[in-house]
Amino acid sequence: MNKLLNTLTRRAARPRHAEAQVDLSQRRAWHVETARAFENLTDIDPVLTEIFFQNYRQISPSLLGPVYGVRRSSKSKETTARVGSFGDPKPWDGQVHYDAADPDYQIEWTHTTLTNGFKVQKELLEDMQYQGIFDSASNLGQSFNRKVVKDEASVFNNAFSSSYLGYDGVALCSDSHPRSKSDAQLVDNYLGTKALNEANLEEAVVQLEGLGDDRGEQTVAMATHLVVGRQLRMTALKLTGSPQEPETGNNAINTHTGIVPVIHPLITGKKWFVIDAGMSVKSLLWFWRLNAEFGVADDLGGTLVRSFYARMRYSFGWQDFRWVVGSNPS
Repeated sequence: MNKLLNTLTRRAARPRHAEAQVDLSQRRAWHVETARAFENLTDIDPVLTEIFFQNYRQISPSLLGPVYGVRRSSKSKETTARVGSFGDPKPWDGQVHYDAADPDYQIEWTHTTLTNGFKVQKELLEDMQYQGIFDSASNLGQSFNRKVVKDEASVFNNAFSSSYLGYDGVALCSDSHPRSKSDAQLVDNYLGTKALNEANLEEAVVQLEGLGDDRGEQTVAMATHLVVGRQLRMTALKLTGSPQEPETGNNAINTHTGIVPVIHPLITGKKWFVIDAGMSVKSLLWFWRLNAEFGVADDLGGTLVRSFYARMRYSFGWQDFRWVVGSNPS
C-alpha cells in the first residue's frame, strides 16, 4: 500500500513540476526577448546622440565669445579678487617707482548643474515608435540649447533690475555704482529710459568712453558693439549699417557705422546697450565646468525602461561694469 501511494504521489507531482519548468522557460524567453529589444535600442544610441547635438547647436549663442569671456573651470566654483588700477608711470629718477593697487571686492562664481532627460519604455520598441524616440532626443537638444541662449541674454534682460545685483550691490546698469570698495563716489553707466535713436546712441557712446576707473582715470573704453533685442532690430541696423546718416537725404557721414549691431532673439523689450567688447570679455565671464553631454542609463530589473539624459554645468556674471552703458525704454 505504501509503495502504491508513493508511486501515485510521484506521478501527481510530475505535472506540477513540468508546469514549473514550462513557466521558468517562458520567463527566460521573456527576459531574452527584453534584452534583445534593449540591444536593438543600444544600436541607436549614436543616432540619438547625434540628433541631440544637432539640435543643441541649432541656435549659436551670439554673445559667448564676442561679448562674454568664455573660460574653463576645473573646480566647483571660481573666485576672483578685484584689485584697483595703477596710476601713470613716473619718470625714471634712478629707481623704479612702485605703485600699490587697492584691494577691492572678491567675487565667487558657483557653477549650476542643469539636467533633463526622457525615458523609453519597452512598448515603444515593440510597436516600433522610433520617431517618437528621435523627436525626444531632438527636443532635449533644443531644450539645452535654449537654456544657454536664455542665460547669456539674462545678464542684459536683468541689467536694470534690483533683484539681480552685482558684486557692488547694485544692478549692472546703474547710476549709483561705487567707484571702488573704499571709495563711495558714484559712477553712472545708466542712460535712463531714452529710446534708441541717433542722438541717444551718441550720448551713450560718449558716456561709455568717459567712465573712470577706481582712481578716476580714463578707462579708454571704445564703443564697439550695440546690443539689442528683436524689437529694435531694424533700428539698430539702420543706425549702424549705412556709411551716410540714416533717414536723411544728404551725404553726411554716419559716425556710428563702425559699431557692430548684435541682435539677440531673447533680449526682451526695447532695452539697448553700447559696449566695449574688448573690455567685456575681461569683465563679463562665462565659466564652463562641464559642456553639455548626452548619456544613457538602463533599469531593466525595475521599471524596464532605458533613460536618456543630458547635463551641463556653468556659471556666469560680471566682475566690472565699465564696459557697458544701457538704456531701458518702456
